[in-house]
Amino acid sequence: MHKRTIVHVLAILSLLALASLTGCAPKPITPQIRPMGNIAVAAFTAPKYNWELLAGYLPEEGKGVKPEILARLDANLDQTLRAHGVKVSATPAATRQCQEIVVFERAGKSRESAWSYWLNVGKCLPADFILVPQVLYWRELEGGGSPASVVMDLFLLDVKAERVVSRYHFDETQKALSDNLLDMGKFVRRKGEWVSADVLASEGIEAGLREMGL
Repeated sequence: MHKRTIVHVLAILSLLALASLTGCAPKPITPQIRPMGNIAVAAFTAPKYNWELLAGYLPEEGKGVKPEILARLDANLDQTLRAHGVKVSATPAATRQCQEIVVFERAGKSRESAWSYWLNVGKCLPADFILVPQVLYWRELEGGGSPASVVMDLFLLDVKAERVVSRYHFDETQKALSDNLLDMGKFVRRKGEWVSADVLASEGIEAGLREMGL
């Protein structure tokens, strides 16, 4: 084995040993108290323009996300909510019907803000709260040094009080361990492998729901 390779392997093994001793597991999340009331869930959307966002800015305007990616995100969100024991009063399918109603009622009128739009969707539903997930950026893992990257937001809106209960922002681009030793915990959890965008998104949904009390 080449001397440089041996040194590199020993360095990685040393770092892994250090991780096991110092506990490089992710910091525990302090969840909020689960909201009391009916919770509706919207399907994932992929805004193309900043005015479609409830908060923040898009990394790149005008870029969309393939429908099959949104479908996978919806399935992941549904599965995670079920695993957490969250019962919803309105599924994404029911929420989509209210979205169509709101769009129809606004036909011919001036463009409304994303906040007003989602609030009206929530009021159309049998819900006290509505969970609105949005994916802002998506890049698949590719060979040749292009790691996966995901940016998304989860919003929980209080329909009756007309306020944002909580927002979870996830922005993750996987890095090599040598580029950021602070990511040792993630490196160990992922077994030192480059992961897909779906894996990153799954981690974000899990962490986001837990932080929001869902």
